[in-house]
Amino acid sequence: MPENIHKGHRARLKDEFLNGVFGDETPDYKWLELLLFYCIPQKDTNPLAHELINKYKSLSGVLEAPMSDLTSVKGISENSAILLKMIIPIARKYVLEKSKSLFEHSDREQIEQNICKQFFGLENERIGVLLLNQTGKPIAFKFLNEGDFCEVGISTREIVKFALEKNAQSLILSHNHPKNYALPSDDDISATESIISTLAKLNIRVVDHLIISGTDYVSLAQSTKYSYLFDL
Repeated sequence: MPENIHKGHRARLKDEFLNGVFGDETPDYKWLELLLFYCIPQKDTNPLAHELINKYKSLSGVLEAPMSDLTSVKGISENSAILLKMIIPIARKYVLEKSKSLFEHSDREQIEQNICKQFFGLENERIGVLLLNQTGKPIAFKFLNEGDFCEVGISTREIVKFALEKNAQSLILSHNHPKNYALPSDDDISATESIISTLAKLNIRVVDHLIISGTDYVSLAQSTKYSYLFDL
């Protein structure tokens, strides 16, 4: 009788993970296969992992897929889908807890990186505002309305209210492009110009606007093409 080539496979995969063999070069399906061990206890999860990666193109694609989509895949129960959908929110909580130093820095690059962390794992477009005191140190960060940044009227009123409540001298705008590149659209630029102009009348300076996509971001103030916006 031929030897079962899958015998001990789970133990070997777990050992690889525990011994640090898993890393950036590990194929997406192996991460997913190992994760599925914990919601599918008595089944070879390798074919299912491959099927999911083929369907959603990447591990991130699997984790971002809607619940209803995941449960439509044969072999993925509600419990399995819930486990997969928990990964990004848990990772987001971890990232936010590790970036609690947001208000301890005046270093511009560190501030920008910490703002980007606030957007980690968000699937919808959000507008964030970081308020600064007279020395440029952060004093408060807040997400405002969810939706299109270019809804200028709504955005500006909320930004003004937040800035005045905290007696901010200046601020950094930020918003994300969850499904696109970190590049400003013409509407983004028009909206930024309008907000800067309105806040300038209240002696509140907008020092930058970060456009964020995943781990990538663009600083409009440091862009040769758009830095003129902040010369008011």
